[in-house]
Amino acid sequence: MGAHAPDPLVAAAFDQAPVGLALLDLTGRWFRINPALCRMLGWTADELLAQDPPQIVHDEDRPIEEEAAARLASGEPAVTVEQRYRHREGHVLWVRRTATLVRDDAGLPEYVVAVYEDIDARRSQDARLAYLALHDPLTGLANRALLDDRLSQAVAACEREGGVVAVLFCDVDGLKAVNDRHGHPFGDELLVTVARRLGDQVRGGDTLARFGGDEFVVVCNLRSPDDADSMCRRLSAAVEAAPGLLAPDGTEVPVRVSIGYAVSHDSRTEPRSLLVRADESMYAAKRRRGAS
Repeated sequence: MGAHAPDPLVAAAFDQAPVGLALLDLTGRWFRINPALCRMLGWTADELLAQDPPQIVHDEDRPIEEEAAARLASGEPAVTVEQRYRHREGHVLWVRRTATLVRDDAGLPEYVVAVYEDIDARRSQDARLAYLALHDPLTGLANRALLDDRLSQAVAACEREGGVVAVLFCDVDGLKAVNDRHGHPFGDELLVTVARRLGDQVRGGDTLARFGGDEFVVVCNLRSPDDADSMCRRLSAAVEAAPGLLAPDGTEVPVRVSIGYAVSHDSRTEPRSLLVRADESMYAAKRRRGAS
């Protein structure tokens, strides 16, 4: 097709196809592009033909492009990959590309036909679902599933790095009363505030999760148990710092929490036992405060 004029019917089908189509020579350069591919990527045909395909592939995905080319060159008849392309307007677009090697009558490679499908919406939805599977929808924090994985990793790190693994269990005091008086939307605002104040205090390698309801958990690796006690006090002070939240009726609602913790230096520790001990420590702190 690259060496002679295409059949008019074939050319019409190529140009009118609803999916992106392109023909590439054996060096990987486009030599024919249909309008659907131009619309998908935002470039004119002349602009695309003036570039090598890898030029508009996202930098992180260029190895995918190179591997696909190598697989075709090694004799695979067709190769399908999913990668990101640079749209002319600057944003990136997820595309599924299937490249098929076309041979001449003698069986020698002649050119490549590539089909391009816009899968950006599907990839975005997949990413959203994957995120929701591991994160709390209200606060955006890790949920219990992700917490379990991170806690296991933190316990295992004790053997490699020394120190202790610490689990800090935080419970928001008086949330039920807040919900009853001011409504659940305001109660949710209170939870988001606690999540933000806790998040401002944890380090990049720590895990902050919403355990459920009015409970939050911090998992971290520290040098000693004393560091856990200091962190507990720091988190409590940061969360309870003024000002409180302004309720719908104009009153200021203070933010109060009870925090307990458990530590271990043994990588054989059962992760769930740390959560249980931290939970018990938190309830002991709540009883001392006379909180509900």
